[in-house]
Amino acid sequence: MQKENQDIVVAILIGSLFILLFGFVAFMVMINYFRRKRKLLLEKEKQEAYFKQTLLEAQLEMQEHTFRIISQEIHDNVGQILSLAKINLNIITIEQKENESFHTIKDLVTNAIGELRDLGTGYYADRLVEEGLIHAIRHQLQQLNKTGLFTTSFESEFESLPVEKNKIIFLYRMVQEVLNNVVKHSGADKVSIHIFKKDDEVHIQVSDNGKGFVKSSAGFKPGIGLSSIQQRALMIDATADISSIPGTGTTVNLIFKQII
Repeated sequence: MQKENQDIVVAILIGSLFILLFGFVAFMVMINYFRRKRKLLLEKEKQEAYFKQTLLEAQLEMQEHTFRIISQEIHDNVGQILSLAKINLNIITIEQKENESFHTIKDLVTNAIGELRDLGTGYYADRLVEEGLIHAIRHQLQQLNKTGLFTTSFESEFESLPVEKNKIIFLYRMVQEVLNNVVKHSGADKVSIHIFKKDDEVHIQVSDNGKGFVKSSAGFKPGIGLSSIQQRALMIDATADISSIPGTGTTVNLIFKQII
C-alpha cells in the first residue's frame, strides 16, 4: 500500500514537472514569437521609412533639376529677347530724347529683365550654398512682398547661418512650401519670418494672419504641402511645429540644431 502511494506521488511529481516544462517551453515559444513579430514590424517600419526618404530625395532631385532647366530656358530665351528689346529701346530713346514714353518703356523692360532674372535663378542648391540660407529666405519674402498682396517683415538674429550642405536645401524648400501654403490657402495679407536662437537650437518661424485651421477637427486632412514639410524635417533631424488658430492665423516653426 505504501509503495502504491509512493508511486502515485512520484507520478504526480513527474506529471507536474512535465506540465511545468511544457508551460515553460510554450512560454519561451510565445516570447520568441512576439520578439520575432516585433523585429519584423521594426524592419518593416525601417524599410517604409527608407522608402519614403528615398522617394522624397528623388522628388527633391527632380525638383532641383527642373529648376535648373527652367532657369536656363528663361536665361537663354526670354531673357535674350528682352535684352534685344532693351537694346532697341536704348537706340530709340537716344533718337527720341524728349519722349518720356520711350524712357518709361525702357525702364519697364529693365525692371522686367531684373524680375525675370530673380525668377529664373530659382535658388537651386548651388546658389543656396554660395549665398547662404538667410539671404535666400529674405529674397523669397521680398518676392512675396513685390506682388503687392502681402505686407511682410523679416527679422533675424543671424547675419549668416552655417548649415550643412545636405540640409540647407531641405530647410529652404520647407520655408518655400510654407509661403506657398500662405499664398494658396491662408487668405492672409501679412506674413512675417523671425529667425532666432534658443539654447542650442535655431528657430525659423513663419507666421501669417490668415484664416487658420483646426488640426483636430474631423474634416481636416493635411495636404501634400504640410506632409512634405513634416517628412523633410524628419529627414534632417529637425522639427516642424505647426500651430494654427481659426480666424487668427498660422505659425510654422522649423527647429534644428545649430552647427558649431
